[in-house]
Amino acid sequence: MGVKEVLVKLGSKGFALFVEGEEPVRQPIIAAKKVVDTTGADDTFTATFAVALVEGKSKQESLEFAAAAASLCVQVKGTIPSMPERKAVLDLLGA
Repeated sequence: MGVKEVLVKLGSKGFALFVEGEEPVRQPIIAAKKVVDTTGADDTFTATFAVALVEGKSKQESLEFAAAAASLCVQVKGTIPSMPERKAVLDLLGA
């Protein structure tokens, strides 16, 4: 038993996923054009990371997707309006 995976948010240093028996997976932040409101950024990151994993993306792809969503989130005031739509995240990633 015990914890097998830990997702760590490192502020301006990005994010790291530690999985037992594997090398850490790291993702730098994706800089926002302008930070307006950080409310909801952590929730956005965590939720989009989980969604990406469930959809079958790799750990690295999931971290990148979540970093992009969090970057978009902080550019809008308020929690609900700042939740980015999937297309906006994919556009930011150039996908």
